[in-house]
Formats: sequence, structure tokens, C-alpha cells
Amino acid sequence: MKKYKVIGFDLDGTLINTLPDLTLVANAMFLEAGLPTVTQEKVLTWIGKGADIFFQNAIAHTGKIFQADELVKMRVSFDKYYATYVCEESSLFPNVKETLEALKAKGYPLVVITNKPTKLVEPVLSAFGIHHLFDETLGGQSLPKIKPHPDPMFFICEKFGITPQELLFVGDSENDIIASKAAGCDVVGLTYGYNYNVPIEQSEPTFVTSEFKDVLKIVGE
Repeated sequence: MKKYKVIGFDLDGTLINTLPDLTLVANAMFLEAGLPTVTQEKVLTWIGKGADIFFQNAIAHTGKIFQADELVKMRVSFDKYYATYVCEESSLFPNVKETLEALKAKGYPLVVITNKPTKLVEPVLSAFGIHHLFDETLGGQSLPKIKPHPDPMFFICEKFGITPQELLFVGDSENDIIASKAAGCDVVGLTYGYNYNVPIEQSEPTFVTSEFKDVLKIVGE
């Protein structure tokens, strides 16, 4: 009997290196507002908690006090570029597609649980030829609550008729670890992702690895 019946994955920083495109988003917004651009290293510290927090972090970084109408204009700009730079410079992390295909071939239902805007999840996964491998995808607007709340995990368990102990989640940030542990799921912490420059080990995931393909070993295949 397989210990895990369903395997879930975060998206940004786990499956796909979207940091280059997210940097394009921030800098396009800044340029439109006449503000200085920033590096990928800086943007890395802003992402992982959804688009709203990303925007708020970017605004806070400027150190400026904006009027309400200026903030509205900047948010319109941000949303425009977020939808434009979907996969300009992004790339799959090593061994992602091959590992997902191997898991799928072994009969595991695969799901994505991300805080990324829901309307962008399918376009991103499709652009890299992996959307068809997933049985369910949840984005930032799919449910009332997002990670680090455990509700997305509970939703998946209910949908597939499994217990939390039968769901393994794979992610790169503390949000993934907190949500999984709160739901009662085992969780793989990937060391290469976007955890605000904090080692993922500090969040105490069930498993830690720097190799995506190690998920196959972890599930016992």
C-alpha cells in the first residue's frame, strides 16, 4: 500500500523559476512610475505570499508615501505587467517535468496549490507543457483562504477522499511548511526556492532536499 495517495506542489520557486519574470513585473511598474529599478535578489524577498503582498512589499521598498490615486495607478500597472510577463524569462527547475511524468505514470494524482493569481496558473503551467499532468490546480483566488492557512490542503483531501496523512506536499517556503503541518500533511522543503533568504530547514519540514527528483525516493518509488 502506498503511504501517500495524492502529491501536491507549490508553483513559484518549486516547479518553475519565475523570479526573472517577477522582477520584470516590479521593474516595469517602477519605470512607469519614474522610480528606480531593483535586482532579482531584492525581489526574491518580496514574493511567496501572493500578489497583494508582493505589491505591498514593492511599494514599501520605495520608502515613499503615495496618495490613494497614485497607489491605484500603480496597482493597475502592476496587474498589467503581472499578466504580461508570465513566461518571458522563467524556466522549469531541473528534473521537474521528468519527475512529474514519472509520478503520474505510477498513478499518483498530482495537484498544484499556489498563492499565485488563479487566472495565471493555467497559462504558466501550459507554457511549460506540464498543465496536463495535474488533476487539480488551486490559485490565490480559488478558495477564501490561501497558504499559510491549511484550508487548501483540506480542500484537496476532501476532493480526493483522502486523509491529510495521505497527502504529501512539496514546496519551497515557510508558507508551504506551515500550511502542510497545520493540516497534518507531510511536507518536502526544497532548499533552492524563494524562502525570503531564510534556510527552509528553519521551518522544520518533514523532509529536506535540494533535488526535485528526490520526491520519487520520498514516496518510495
